[in-house]
This record gives sequence, C-alpha cells and structure tokens, in this order.
Amino acid sequence: MTNTTKKLLQVTDLQIGIPHPRRETLVIVNKASFDVGYGEMVGIVGESGSGKTMVCRSMIGTLERRGAKVLAGQVLFEDQDLAHASETTWKKLRGKAIGYVPQSALAGPNPVLTIGAQLSEALKKSDTKGTIAEQSKALLELVKIRRIDTVMKQYPNQLSGGMRQRVMIACALASNPKLLIADEPTTGLDVTVQAQIMVLLKEIRNEFGTAIILISHDLALIDDVCDRVVVMHAGATVEVGSVSEMTTPRHPYTVALNQSRIDIAVPGSELVTILGNAPSVGQWPTGCRFAGRCTIVQSDCTSGDHPPLFGDRGAHQSACLHADLLKGR
Repeated sequence: MTNTTKKLLQVTDLQIGIPHPRRETLVIVNKASFDVGYGEMVGIVGESGSGKTMVCRSMIGTLERRGAKVLAGQVLFEDQDLAHASETTWKKLRGKAIGYVPQSALAGPNPVLTIGAQLSEALKKSDTKGTIAEQSKALLELVKIRRIDTVMKQYPNQLSGGMRQRVMIACALASNPKLLIADEPTTGLDVTVQAQIMVLLKEIRNEFGTAIILISHDLALIDDVCDRVVVMHAGATVEVGSVSEMTTPRHPYTVALNQSRIDIAVPGSELVTILGNAPSVGQWPTGCRFAGRCTIVQSDCTSGDHPPLFGDRGAHQSACLHADLLKGR
C-alpha cells in the first residue's frame, strides 16, 4: 500500500540547464515539481522535448554525462537532497536504492557479454543472499523469462526485443531498489509485448512495494497502470493529479493530449492533433508556454512568468490561470 504520510521522492521547482563558456546557460527544465510516495506508480507524460528524461536523469545523477546540471530546486530522496550530490553519494544510490531502465533499453544490454555475465555485474552491487548464479536465475524468473539456463548463456542479439527489455528490468531490480525509473520501456515493442511489460511492472510494484516512475508519451498507457500522472510541457510541470482526476483535466495541454489519444480515435476518421508546435527548448515565450497553442488563451496568459502549479501539493494541481474555463470539456 502507498504510504501517504511520507514521500519517498520530492521534486521541487527543479531547474536544469546546459552551461556554455561563451553563451548564456540554456535552461531545458524549469519549475518541475511532483512527489512519489512509497510503493506508488507515477507516470510522467508529455511530448518529446518536454524535459521528462532530463528530470529523471537528475534522479540518478547522470546529467553531467549530457553536459547538463541542476541549476536550482530540490530532489529529495528519503529527505536526502540529491540536486547537487557528489559522485560518492550517487555510487551508494544508483543501481542500489534507485534502479533505472533507460530509454534505449533495447540497445542497452552489452552486446559482447552473455546475459548471465551482465546479471552478475549488476548483482555485484547488491547485498542479497545466495550465489550469483542463484540470484541471476531468480531475477530471470521474476521477469517471467523461460528457458533460464539457455538464456543465461545467450548474447543480447539472440533475444527478442521483449526479452532484452525484461533482462534490463531484471538488472535494474538486482539490488531490490525502493524506486525504479522506467524511461519509455515499451519503445520499439509491439502492442502485445508492451502490455506484457506493463503487467510485469505492476506485479513488481504489488509484490515488492517498489515505487515506480514510468515515463511515456502515451497517456492511455499511463492511465492504465499508474496511480498518479505528472504532465510536462516545455520544461515545466503543468498538471499533477490522480488518474481519476485526469478524466477532468485542469490544464488545456492535458485536454489536448487526451483528445489526441490514438486509442479513442474513430477508425477511418482524421486523427486529432495538438495545435501548433511546442516552443524550442530554452527559447520559451513570455507567460504561459502553451499560450500559443491554447484554445482558451486570455490576454494575461502572455505576460509575466510561466504560471506556477496552483492548488495544494498532493492534490490535483494545475499551472493554468483560467482552469475554470475548462469545466465541462
């Protein structure tokens, strides 16, 4: 069950940028805020370039590998601020308390190591009991892989995309993390395998109480498996709420995402798309960054700073000045 009195993870007003020696720092995430409770499954959704992956990289300490860094804000993991943590701190957390399934998981496994060798590498960081071989087989059983003895001797190119994804999830679970971050784990997989991976993630959460952050651009997938949803647009959090609350969105961007879902499209009809294009990363307009695409835009939407999240933290929040105009939509 989800612990609602204390949060495992709290992200507050997070700002991420890419410094340049001769130009102004390019801010790529600005004012991202959300919580993740113990055992909770939270989906982060938004278009490409909205900042989803960069926010998650701040939770595993790999921003610098992309030339980025946290400029402001907090990333509290069990009350420990990781926004400016040292590499020593990250070595104690990454792959141990915090597991990560990268966006490139299908290409993620090392092509020159057998599956058994890769699991052994992941298990060396863990404190679990039993031999490496026993633990490796247990992990493969956990992610529903059959013919375990054969798979342990195989190389990634000998496995299907779904099998490779399961191996990556197994590696991320090697140390029984409190938080598992899955960055678009169904990319490149067919619909049937996507569903299997989602069922697997739900089972892991239910059996071990693992909190999971699921990143996706697919709102239907998020709705199906998550407890709460974080909506990001142009580097900012624009709405946060439970899955049930998101059936009546409080931000026009969430409304547009819902209307453009493929799963509700009428066969043979023209697909609904979101008006216009998202602003270029870091080159955001004054005021609300969705104003140029919004169907309820008002004069005050295009002045001042991007709106903050309105409402009590932990409740349904929206960064829209005129959310009341969305009633009945």
